[in-house]
Amino acid sequence: MTVLFLSLLAASAQAGTESTKPHSAFLSIAWRGYSMADHLSHGPALSGGVSLFQDQLRIGVAATTRPGTLNPATFALELDEPYKGQDTLQLRSDGGGAGLYIAPGRSLSQGRVHLSLPVMFGRGGYGFYLVGEDRVTPDGEKPSVWEDRLLDGADSAFGWALDAGVQLCLIPSTRLEGQVRPVVGLHYHAILGYDATYTDSYQGPSVSLGIEVRPN
Repeated sequence: MTVLFLSLLAASAQAGTESTKPHSAFLSIAWRGYSMADHLSHGPALSGGVSLFQDQLRIGVAATTRPGTLNPATFALELDEPYKGQDTLQLRSDGGGAGLYIAPGRSLSQGRVHLSLPVMFGRGGYGFYLVGEDRVTPDGEKPSVWEDRLLDGADSAFGWALDAGVQLCLIPSTRLEGQVRPVVGLHYHAILGYDATYTDSYQGPSVSLGIEVRPN
C-alpha cells in the first residue's frame, strides 16, 4: 500500500491540471475519530479504486481499523471467577472492517469542491483482550485461551460491516491542481449483529480527515 501511495504521489507531482478523462484511479488515506461502544477512539482508514463518469461514481475497496495499541482506553469487566486474585479486569479493544466501496458524487462551487456519499459494505469485527501483566496467564496458556474462558467464549464478535457517510474533497488551485486533495468526512460505522460479552453493540459516528491522491 505504501509503494502504491508513493507511486501515485510521484505521478501527481508531474501533473499540472486535473484530468478530464471520464475515468481515473483514486487513493484516499484518512485518520478517523470514533465514538463507538461508549468510548472515543481513533485509527486509519483507506479507500481506493476507480472514478467513473468524470467523478460521478467511485467504485473500489475500503478498510477501517481501530488499533488497540494506539487507543489506551480500557474496559472494566466484572468476573464470575477470579483471575490472578482479581475480581475485575481492565481489557482493551481493537478491530475493524473492510469491503466493497461505492460513492456517488458531484462537483460543487465551479469544480473546486467534490461532494460524495461513500458507502462501504463487507465484513468486520471487534474484540477485547488482556493487557499488561494480565497477559502472563496463571497456567502458561496463551492469553487468547483465557480471554475466551473469562468472556464466556465471546471475547470478540464478527458480522457484516457497514460504513456510510458524507465526504468533501477540496480541490486547490495549485500546480498539483486536483491531484492531491484535502478530504473531510462524517460517517457512521457499524458491525451488524455484533454481540460479545462486554457489549452487544459496536457502532457509532466518526469524523475523518485526510488526503486523496489522483494520478493524471
